[in-house]
Amino acid sequence: MNDQHGDIGLDHLLGKAQDPAALLPDELSYLISAFAPSQPESSRSKAYLVLSAFCQGTRSQNPQESGSKDSATETLAKVLQPLIISRLSNLQEQDAIVVGLSFLSALFQVDWQSASHVFQQDGVVEYLTDALDLFPSSASVTLEVARLIGQASGHKSCRALIPEEIVTWLGTKSRQVTDKHLRAAAAIALVKLSRGAATDASAGADASQAASSTAKDMELADMLKGMVISDKDSMSSLNDVVEALAYLSVDAHVKQALARDPKFLQQLFALVPRRKALPTSATNSSLLFGILLIISNLCAYRPRLSQEDAQIAKLKRMAKANNGSNKTTAEEPPNILEDDAAVRSRCHQVLAGGALDVLSVASGVESQGIKLALGKIYLSIVEDKDNRGKVLQNGGARSLARVIQSSPSASSASIDASFLPAIQALAKLSITSSPFQVFGPTDGAMLDAIRPLSQLLLHTSSNLLQQFEGLMALTNLASQSTACADRVASTPQLLNKVELLILEDYTLIRRAATELICNLVGGSEEVFSRYGGSPDVHGTKSKLQILLAMSDVDDLPTRLAASGALATVTSSSTACRAVFELQLDRHRAFSVIARLIDPSVFLEEDDPDDDDGAGNPGLVHRGVVCLRNILDPQNALPRELLAEEVRKAGMVNVMARLLKGELGSFDTALTIPATEVLKYLIELAKLADSALAMAISKKAGKKTAAKSAGTAKVAKADWKEGFKKKLVGVSDMTLLTTISNDSINDNLQKRWANGEIYTYIGGVLISVNPFRDLGIYTDETLQKYKGKNRLEVPPHVFSIAESAYYNMNAYHENQCVIISGESGAGKTEAAKRIMQYIAAVSGGTDNSIQEIKDMVLATNPLLESFGCAKTLRNNNSSRHGKYLEIMFNDHGEPIGAQITNYLLEKGRVVGQIENERNFHIFYQFTKAASDDQREQFGLQGPESYNYTSLSNCLNVQDIDDSKDYADTLNAMRVIGLSNQEQSEIFRMLAVVLWLGNVQFDEMDDGNATISDTGVTDFIGYLMEVDTAMVQKVLTSKVVETQRGGRRGSVYDVPLNPAQATAGRDALAKAIYNNLFEWIVSRINVSMKARSATAHVIGILDIFGFEIFEDNSFEQLCINYVNEKLQQIFIELTLKTEQEEYVREQIKWTPITYFNNKIVCDLIEERKPPGIFAALNDACATAHADPAAADNSFVQRTAMLSSNAHFESRGSQFLVRHYAGDVMYNIAGMTDKNKDALVKDLFDLVGSSGNQFLQTLFSDRPDPSSKKRPPTAGDRIKVSAGALVDNLMRAQPSYIRTIKSNQNRSATEYDTKAILHQIKYLGLQENIRVRRAGFAYRNTFDKMVERFYLLSPSTSYAGEYTWQGDAKSGCERILKDTGIAKDEWQMGVTKAFIKNPETLFALETMRDRYWHSMAARIQRAWRNYWRYKNECARRIQRFWKNNKEALEYARVRDYGHQVLAGRKERRRYSLLSYRRFMGDYLDVNGKSILSSDLRSACSLGAEQVTFSSKAQILTHKTGRSSQLDPRFLVVTAKAVYIAKTSQKNGHIETSLDRRIPLITIKSISMSNLRDDWLALNCNASEEGDPFLHCHFKTELTANLLTLTQASINVLIGPTIEYAKKKDKKIQIKFVKDETITKDGVYKSHTVHVSSGEPPSSTSRPAAKRKPGIVKPITQGRLLRAGGPSDKKASRPKPAPQPMPGRSAPPAAVKLTPTSTPKSAPTRSPVPPPPPPPPKEPDVELYKAKFAFEGQEGEISLKKDDIVELVEKDDNGWWLVKKDGQEGWAPNNYLEIVPPKTKAVPAARPPPPRPPPPPAPAVASAVSTSALTPKPIIPAISVKSVSADASAKPVAVFPGLAPSNGSAAPWKKAASANGSLDSTPASSRPSSSLASKPPPPVATKPKPSPPPVASKPGGGKLPTKPPIPTAPRPGAGAAPPKISTVSKPSAPAGQLDLAAALARRAQRIADE
Repeated sequence: MNDQHGDIGLDHLLGKAQDPAALLPDELSYLISAFAPSQPESSRSKAYLVLSAFCQGTRSQNPQESGSKDSATETLAKVLQPLIISRLSNLQEQDAIVVGLSFLSALFQVDWQSASHVFQQDGVVEYLTDALDLFPSSASVTLEVARLIGQASGHKSCRALIPEEIVTWLGTKSRQVTDKHLRAAAAIALVKLSRGAATDASAGADASQAASSTAKDMELADMLKGMVISDKDSMSSLNDVVEALAYLSVDAHVKQALARDPKFLQQLFALVPRRKALPTSATNSSLLFGILLIISNLCAYRPRLSQEDAQIAKLKRMAKANNGSNKTTAEEPPNILEDDAAVRSRCHQVLAGGALDVLSVASGVESQGIKLALGKIYLSIVEDKDNRGKVLQNGGARSLARVIQSSPSASSASIDASFLPAIQALAKLSITSSPFQVFGPTDGAMLDAIRPLSQLLLHTSSNLLQQFEGLMALTNLASQSTACADRVASTPQLLNKVELLILEDYTLIRRAATELICNLVGGSEEVFSRYGGSPDVHGTKSKLQILLAMSDVDDLPTRLAASGALATVTSSSTACRAVFELQLDRHRAFSVIARLIDPSVFLEEDDPDDDDGAGNPGLVHRGVVCLRNILDPQNALPRELLAEEVRKAGMVNVMARLLKGELGSFDTALTIPATEVLKYLIELAKLADSALAMAISKKAGKKTAAKSAGTAKVAKADWKEGFKKKLVGVSDMTLLTTISNDSINDNLQKRWANGEIYTYIGGVLISVNPFRDLGIYTDETLQKYKGKNRLEVPPHVFSIAESAYYNMNAYHENQCVIISGESGAGKTEAAKRIMQYIAAVSGGTDNSIQEIKDMVLATNPLLESFGCAKTLRNNNSSRHGKYLEIMFNDHGEPIGAQITNYLLEKGRVVGQIENERNFHIFYQFTKAASDDQREQFGLQGPESYNYTSLSNCLNVQDIDDSKDYADTLNAMRVIGLSNQEQSEIFRMLAVVLWLGNVQFDEMDDGNATISDTGVTDFIGYLMEVDTAMVQKVLTSKVVETQRGGRRGSVYDVPLNPAQATAGRDALAKAIYNNLFEWIVSRINVSMKARSATAHVIGILDIFGFEIFEDNSFEQLCINYVNEKLQQIFIELTLKTEQEEYVREQIKWTPITYFNNKIVCDLIEERKPPGIFAALNDACATAHADPAAADNSFVQRTAMLSSNAHFESRGSQFLVRHYAGDVMYNIAGMTDKNKDALVKDLFDLVGSSGNQFLQTLFSDRPDPSSKKRPPTAGDRIKVSAGALVDNLMRAQPSYIRTIKSNQNRSATEYDTKAILHQIKYLGLQENIRVRRAGFAYRNTFDKMVERFYLLSPSTSYAGEYTWQGDAKSGCERILKDTGIAKDEWQMGVTKAFIKNPETLFALETMRDRYWHSMAARIQRAWRNYWRYKNECARRIQRFWKNNKEALEYARVRDYGHQVLAGRKERRRYSLLSYRRFMGDYLDVNGKSILSSDLRSACSLGAEQVTFSSKAQILTHKTGRSSQLDPRFLVVTAKAVYIAKTSQKNGHIETSLDRRIPLITIKSISMSNLRDDWLALNCNASEEGDPFLHCHFKTELTANLLTLTQASINVLIGPTIEYAKKKDKKIQIKFVKDETITKDGVYKSHTVHVSSGEPPSSTSRPAAKRKPGIVKPITQGRLLRAGGPSDKKASRPKPAPQPMPGRSAPPAAVKLTPTSTPKSAPTRSPVPPPPPPPPKEPDVELYKAKFAFEGQEGEISLKKDDIVELVEKDDNGWWLVKKDGQEGWAPNNYLEIVPPKTKAVPAARPPPPRPPPPPAPAVASAVSTSALTPKPIIPAISVKSVSADASAKPVAVFPGLAPSNGSAAPWKKAASANGSLDSTPASSRPSSSLASKPPPPVATKPKPSPPPVASKPGGGKLPTKPPIPTAPRPGAGAAPPKISTVSKPSAPAGQLDLAAALARRAQRIADE
């Protein structure tokens, strides 16, 4: 390097290389110089890094876009090219040339695009040749030139520039022997040139060039082989040689030559040293990789193509052949050197040369490329089964395992696809060899291999062969051990994949998958349960159905595997039931099993010609075992049905043939189960015979009974009762005949032995712990209890949960479930199942609700881990109590929860007795913590910590601490604990564990010293406190003296080892206790209620009663709380109940019972002092010395001896609890009660830098406070009191748990212990009270509120109508429901119901009431819809009958517009029924004429728009013109003129002329009434057609429509048209009255008579004959009649306020300005007053608009004064004008001051007019609100047409709301947003008088209808009422019009008049 660059380092350049612009030219020159061969290897390597970074940075700044130039390459070339060429062109300096060559070679390796660009520049190649000429003997120049040529030869664009002279020079240098490096470089350059030429030849398909290339390759290969043999000591040159051989070894001939040279192979493989690890230098790695590539190429098989890939390859070859000039389409023959036999031979030769040793060494090299190459090589080698043994002997399996483990994704769920060949090779080895031979004798390697083999099966890139081999390998491993089978079964998604592969079409895949399932069923409990071992029969059926199907396929190995799995799984009763159900469903399962035994069994779908042959012994044995398992009576299958199905399947015949030897001879292993099957079959046959005999006797009995007369008819028994599970004992012990403790125990024992662990005493559930899984908590079981009362289903904890949830929703009362019993009786399990049930049934789809459910369920594993431990009696004993309150909204959906914690047994943290454990979390944490946690917290196994190991119990049967730890972490995540919070929790656990390892030694002075200060140092690190302070507070304490209340001296008092140990344990207990309290508080924060809480369900799971050998303060507190719970039970079930009977004056028999209040008082009372009070006094008087305090307490217990339930016995005392006598040890009790940390420990915590630890001790006591802190006894008393208060505020449900034995045995029933529990739980007294008392009671108000619907005396249409008091109403309800008098009693304030069955009956009747009401509503709704549909059908029918006429009329009107009043009209064309039909010849139809015309005109699929007959004026030479008949056909493209002629006696239709529409310029017609017209077209030889057509106007209108009116219509006195191309003729039209018919043509003149005036239009439609309107018979009303029918009906009682509630607000009486009444009937007209001396006032109204009335209506002019006769609710009023009555819309009228008039004579009113058509209303309403429209004047009723797009309006009277909506169930929103029935008034105000009147739609005019009666009767009115609707935006109240409010229209109808008025108002406003 130059001195001027000496201060520039490559490290400096590496930092700047990412920004190419930052590199200066001098720096680039320095970089190029670093590639000089003279530079050290380290500098050259660093220079490569700098160059690579520089190129990558340039490309990142110049990204290439698709289709654009490569700007990055140009930039790099622009920068580097001058520097390179300047050195190559400097022919005077050899060193500069060498640097340039070396740098360009390096650039090829780093960025070949820019290097190729530089190499292709003019003069570069010439510089190379010049350098060789100038320095021929320079080793460095020649070597670098050869290397550069080798790099450039790999690129086609550069390869073409290399001159022949350089190739010759390379050949020369490759044969010299003096310079080995140059020789190798030249050789590899020649190889690349040769291989490049071969590639180019293959691309061009030049066979001669390819053959020449092969010859060169062989020559080069021989030379390179010689170099390997001769240059074995020159490793650097051999790298190039091996690389060249790797390039050449892809050629088949070279492969064969290399493999046949054993000396070469041995020497090649000898280049790899035989040791376990190679140096990691680049030279060794590249050499090894090159050797591996050679081996890989020599052993590579031709790719196995699928059928699709092979076909694609063949097509490519054919296409390539067709593109060449001298090629044929023949498929090229396969190379014989590449077939499988040749490859196997080469593999053997390679292995003989020592390749396996190379592979073994290479497996230890950490290189990704080498690992991948090894996988492919091993896969090729083990393809030949003969090689697999050699591979195993050489450690190939271990090598493959190392390769697989090196995968970057080895620890993730999926393995990289590039490692699949290695896994496949391992699978091949596992298939043909024993797992012991492949993996060794230990299970570890086998278990590790399962995951990659599973990935071979599951990977998306794996093909069928790989999946098959993966299945076979896993099958072998699963058969090795249960651990392997379990590992295979637990692999995620594996079983699902295998079950899918069972259904594959490929036989081998299906067979392998079935065999794997068979092995897993036999080896894994999980798979066994999946296929039948679990209680879920439904899930099992689908699995067994597949096994049955596989047992009946053609492939024998598949049948053997499937039937083997079936035989194994049917050892489970669940699987047997599932198979039996499959047999009942399809009647095939037994037949499949029979065919396993006897192949001659024929199934329905079998081919009769198939011959199954002889039976296979394996299939026979499997079939017999399956049959034995299914027929075993222990499976409790219905025997009668089983016997019938067995008979149908012919099992008896099959087994008989088997035992007779007709199916072959078998060994004794088959004879024994076959004999058992035969025995079962005989028993079933006897059962079937007895059933048949019973059936015969029943038939005979029926015949006899038929003969006897007068005998009672007996109901037929339900056959399903024979399949119900047989009841054992009684499910409700109130039904016991004898009530005693022994009888209760006998009943419980019977049920427990039969798996029935639940029993009732009324509403109390008794649970006996089975200590085994009965499978009774599945979702299927849960659904059976949903919505059921407890009498409908067997006893279960789900039933208690259902009752609590139902009662909360039904009675709106808080509920609680109190679970009591001793430790190990199953309280925690019961609480978990209650939470499971409530979460499942409480509904709610909101995310927050589901989140609360998940959190509630997650509290179980979390609090079990931190609060439960193994004790001698219970493996999962709750060492704390909790009361979980689940909060619900008013919909019964959980919206929050809260946990109250009680008395954690923190003493367990620091010590446990033998064979007990600490809390579960310590063992979970120490066993399953992550590596990061172990590193962070110094974590070790549980055996390393004193707090977890001193009890000698680290593992517990049936508890998997690792799995539970995962569940705990998941629960933390569900609860919402952050990662930081979780980390702090585990930090505190680590602190506690390490505190236990602090040990103290006693010094000579008796003081304590820490044995290992390293432990305290680590504790200081964890607590983030000073380590010296930790040591100080653990070995000494600060004592402060006081004198007379003043502060004295402060001393540091050293502690002895016992005191130091106590202080250490106190700190550990305090940390754990506060941590537990924090977790509970944190859970409560997460489960805080999301919305308002309506009700609560509480679940109490608290520690059970405990009696140990050593009972201390903890047991006293636990048993005290249980006494309080027992007291609640007594209060609520025994004492309170009997007291209530007395208070309510109910007749009943009192029951004696033990009241444990005396025991509660003994413990908790202050005066006289109880045990807790005595403890507090002892602690206060001798607080410094625990021993003195204990002695003080012993003295104070003497004062308690007066209590019969207490005995003082020196250092012990005895308490007679309700559950038994307990002896308590006083030693240490006062210290536990004091429960306080010394000040030094608080100071230690206060100095911590850990904020979480500070939070745990946030309530540290104030040292200056003189108030005595509360003791543990005080706190438990307060907690127990608060718990009692909470429970008393809720309605309780009870679960009393009983522990069946003390050994946790599933078969032991300890009668003595259970009798004791029955006694202290008071079950006998509970039964007596239950039988003597009343099951349900409630206040009269609540009873009436709940059940008033059941009596017609207390309710009407859902309203409460009872006018008496609540008690009489309650009594009336109970009498009306038909309940026997002895089933209920009326107390003073409550009603009592004796049996729960009565209450359930009331609830059932209440539910039935709602169902009945719903049915009535549905019936009315269906009637309404039938009526509505009938109305709609009539409207549709009318529309269908008239819509075509309207369309024809529209087209006809367009014809009038075309003529525009310019032409006289024919009279017939103006008839009202004249329609423009268009296709008069029906060309679009299927007639003969239409087919002829279509064929002649070649219409194809074109639609014809007009066709008719016509005449055309034809001109013939020498003759007069004449009219010839023609057919006119018009389509969207042209006018066709066809003619009919006769040829050879046949009539033919042919096309005369086709005139495209675009050629027609105009149509000419005369102005007279004639039918002539001319089509003026473009100039043509044929001229213009002059036609006579009767439908000329329609033809013209049709042509104008098709051409968008681009044709001119010329009308005048003459018609001019082109007779020929250049000859025009003019036709004159003359009026001639002598002409009576059509116009007559003669000599260019048409004579025609006069017609109708040109301005004439079509005549109006003829008035139809009025028809009779048929009544609507579909959808009758609920009652006959209508508004005018006055029928007597039951008066509707007035609603009354519910008892105990305030009266509802009185209904507001409607005023004239208020909202009209929403009832469909109007108010009755008051009776007329007595005749006064003067005439009464009559309401007069003035017409605001003109109104033209129709039949039954009255016509009005504006300002007419009319007299009001009657107001109807539908918007029409009956008025009188000039003595004539008629109906008028009320919105057209406004009130005028009343005038006194004589009352006119009464006369019947005219019939009401029918309602306006619905479309007009819909149009008026819908469009007015969308777009502004101009003011529309009053529309004449004669010209209104129906709107086809309008929506129908509801017209069903009486069943729609008065809000104007067509939907009766919707209410309209009032102006202020509230929901009102109708607006204040729907009539427009008087301000509309100056506005144009709203349009009134027409009404159909039937024949004069009969006169209708006034509205208000029962008959249906002739005219349906018009509903009213509020005017949008009318905020002000309408003006008062009268003293009587306007009635609203019947519900559901739209007020047409109001709608029209609103529209007019809106138009005027706009």
